[in-house]
Amino acid sequence: MNRGSASKATLVLRNARVWTVDPCCPSAQAVAIRGNEIVAVGRDEEMEPLIGAGTRVVDLHGHLLLPGFHDAHTHWVWDLLREQYGFSLYGVRSVPEAQARLATFAAAHPEAEWLLGYRWDANRFEGGRWPTRADLDAVEPRRPVATRDLDGHSAWVNSAALERLGYRRDTPDPPGGRILRDAEGEPSGILLENAHEPLPSVPVPSPEDFRIFLRDGAAQLNRLGITSLCNNGLPPGCFEDIVRMAEDGALSIRLSEWPALNALEEAEAMRRRAAESERVRVVGLKAMLDGVLSAHTAWMLEPYADAPDAVGFPLIDPETLFLQALRADAAGFQVIVHAIGDRAVHEALDILARIQEHNGRRDSRHRLEHVEVVAPEDIPHFAQLGVTAGMMPQHATSHVADYIQSRVGEERAATCYPWRALLDRGVHVCFGTDWPAIDLPVPNPVEQLYVAVTRATGPDHRGPAWHPEQALTVAEAIRCYTLEGAYAEFAEQRKGSIAPGKLADLCVLSQDVFEPPPERILETEVTMTVFDGEVVYEKQ
Repeated sequence: MNRGSASKATLVLRNARVWTVDPCCPSAQAVAIRGNEIVAVGRDEEMEPLIGAGTRVVDLHGHLLLPGFHDAHTHWVWDLLREQYGFSLYGVRSVPEAQARLATFAAAHPEAEWLLGYRWDANRFEGGRWPTRADLDAVEPRRPVATRDLDGHSAWVNSAALERLGYRRDTPDPPGGRILRDAEGEPSGILLENAHEPLPSVPVPSPEDFRIFLRDGAAQLNRLGITSLCNNGLPPGCFEDIVRMAEDGALSIRLSEWPALNALEEAEAMRRRAAESERVRVVGLKAMLDGVLSAHTAWMLEPYADAPDAVGFPLIDPETLFLQALRADAAGFQVIVHAIGDRAVHEALDILARIQEHNGRRDSRHRLEHVEVVAPEDIPHFAQLGVTAGMMPQHATSHVADYIQSRVGEERAATCYPWRALLDRGVHVCFGTDWPAIDLPVPNPVEQLYVAVTRATGPDHRGPAWHPEQALTVAEAIRCYTLEGAYAEFAEQRKGSIAPGKLADLCVLSQDVFEPPPERILETEVTMTVFDGEVVYEKQ
């Protein structure tokens, strides 16, 4: 038995199939918890001395017990607010459907200055064609309307919104953005990348409302077995509310916030404020280097297979990014770069190498996020530089038939989303969802595990495997969704695996996902979640 102090436990989980993600003790039968920490891992009978009158003992009936899932890349907080203050186009596939949702929202919010939508999926909308400003004008010609795409890299707006933004026929494209035009040269109503940055965000809620949104949202994540996440983006002033909520014990999630790379002074203040917290962390700063494959805005080394004149473009001048990253690294921050295209990945690795040359090498754990298309010669550089790859399994497979295969062609497809190639090179790979920038109703880690293991394609995960040579084992996928997420935020000594002295963040699955066939994974549910030593979800 792997055991700490001999005092009585507050919670014992027994008769389980424990997969610890700890190479020193990979499997066990029971776990004992005292307060918010694990104190023992071993066989059922070894827990007996730790059971007292005040110990809660739970028989898990042979179910699989894992570390709590760590979603290593989200925009969770903004999603909570959009749900409250905007209208969703999730699942909408046609202009009439979108118009109906807009009309309902507009009627219910007659005083709203802007009508803001979210989660519009351009890739599965109207056969892949871009809609126009006229489609929205037909419902709301007076007030500005703007709905951002599912992945946040494009926006669909009406004429009033274009007028409010000052986008006219003679308006040049902004740096790092594109204003799509119609046949007459007028803005069509589609804004790509930085062109939609001036759009307003949803209102900042009151502290009381914000706490309610966070509490309820965290409870939803707990039901999925999620106990930690990385979040990018907060409304002004809301960080203090999150820290206070965590200090009060009212936030049942550990949150690592990513301020913007160009906001160093603000990030330093946030880091100081959360310095003593194990529930809120500020260790990394994020920047966007390129766009996405779907809109042909990911920055590529060679032209797109289905658009020979396009190679995408950088959203920020690489030299500016280098200077920002250099300052952040010198201040002890992790640098996190969104890099999807192979040119973006190459340039980002070059920037991180230059940072090491200037500032010296340290355990910086800089991260590249998404890493969807990678030149084979760049894969070894991740390990050489100590760069972590933050990747999203379902981004790899859900849209293969929609656009990915056509964008990259056969040759580059072999090195797209190269999980296996990176792991085999010794690269740290952590998994997340990019929630809500993904075609899923909820950010379910179990579905992500299934895709990581099978590379099954399609929105229902029932299509053929796409380059299965890049798939992972179940154990590897679980590690990427637990311990690697903790490693990526410098917290692997406190969470991410089941071992004495670590925080008691755990989840129980209804089925043993190690048992074949892998299709059983999709039928698996979370039946219990333990956060900070407390049972925060239990399926009835």
